[in-house]
Amino acid sequence: MSFGFSLYAFVTLLAMLNPVEAAAAFATLASERSKLEKRAIALRASIIAGVILLGFGLVGAFLFEALGITFAAFRIAGGLLLLKVAVNMVFAEQTDTAQAEDSKASPHPSGDPAVFPLAIPIITGPGALTAIVTLFGKTHGDPMLYILISLIALVVMLLVYFAMVGSDSITRVLGTTGVDATGRLVGIIVAAIAIQLVIDGVYEVIKNPPAI
Repeated sequence: MSFGFSLYAFVTLLAMLNPVEAAAAFATLASERSKLEKRAIALRASIIAGVILLGFGLVGAFLFEALGITFAAFRIAGGLLLLKVAVNMVFAEQTDTAQAEDSKASPHPSGDPAVFPLAIPIITGPGALTAIVTLFGKTHGDPMLYILISLIALVVMLLVYFAMVGSDSITRVLGTTGVDATGRLVGIIVAAIAIQLVIDGVYEVIKNPPAI
């Protein structure tokens, strides 16, 4: 259970945070910065994104419970949302790189892109936030699984940091075509995760129908 769940959590978060796309977006936003500035921006963005991700994952479940939203309903809604994200990724619509280019071309660009648009929405967008709440929801209150998911999230965030620091090398090696192909491939994985969430949600509703 632990290994299978760990692998599922790792692949899900890796797909949603997508270090390659984050690196491509970072390369666009920080193209005119020095090496030292790039490292500082990447570190701030990673820390902020990690806090947002884990914070939302912990608070999200309590929020839904307070609103009377079941995890079955959230899995279905989250699955549909992730499916939309996946479709955008597969058809290269609203990609992280495109968001970065739009932000850089803005008439009022931010002096420090670490918080916006890097930490959110490029690194921790709606898909990542949906995924982390779903993963925490699968722990069934087991504190060890909470810690496990948190550690996995930190490892993936560390990969995102190193990808951003080495963004020039990654984009040079992969090129625009390679980054685009990677994004589309990850989109297919996200689509499969999304469909499985919907199936799990529907199955849970059928197995335990809500009282009317």
